[in-house]
Amino acid sequence: MNDPRGIILPLLRQGEQLLWAGQPDPRVRFTRADAFLVPFSVLWGGFAVFWEGAAITTVREPLFIIWGIPFVVVGLYFIFGRFIFKKRRKIATIYGLTNSRAIVCTGNRSVADSPVIGMPTKVDRARDGRHVSVTFGYQGLIGLLGMYQNTGLDFFIFGMGQAVAFYDVADTDGLMVALEKARVG
Repeated sequence: MNDPRGIILPLLRQGEQLLWAGQPDPRVRFTRADAFLVPFSVLWGGFAVFWEGAAITTVREPLFIIWGIPFVVVGLYFIFGRFIFKKRRKIATIYGLTNSRAIVCTGNRSVADSPVIGMPTKVDRARDGRHVSVTFGYQGLIGLLGMYQNTGLDFFIFGMGQAVAFYDVADTDGLMVALEKARVG
């Protein structure tokens, strides 16, 4: 397990105070979008496997066989791979909330941040109340592509209006108290 505070502290700017640091819960697999994505992925993957099977056994045309391979690969990713990607990304992700910004650090590769004061903040609590997700800033293209964030399909929209967000945080009370402190300034 990573030490969230130890990773976020070196990223602070002069005068910033760390109010909260944490990680997403990698055990949370499903989002509300999965009510649509799971049936769609099974239909896509099932049709792609059917197509590929028919192309191999009956048509036996190399073009049809090759044409179906990418659809099978994408179908398998929709069904299984996205959950593996999502869990691995959550294990490598650290969140930090300061008195002026929200910070998301994904491994050693990327750091994203968003101002907290004066920006809209969307808070979504899980139905059971054990997890909370917080989205910071303006939605931009998120209105169109936002349903794919935190599903494992979000790497397809990387760089196209993704919001800075803390997903599936188990420390709901700690995060909400720190968020209130950050809003007050």
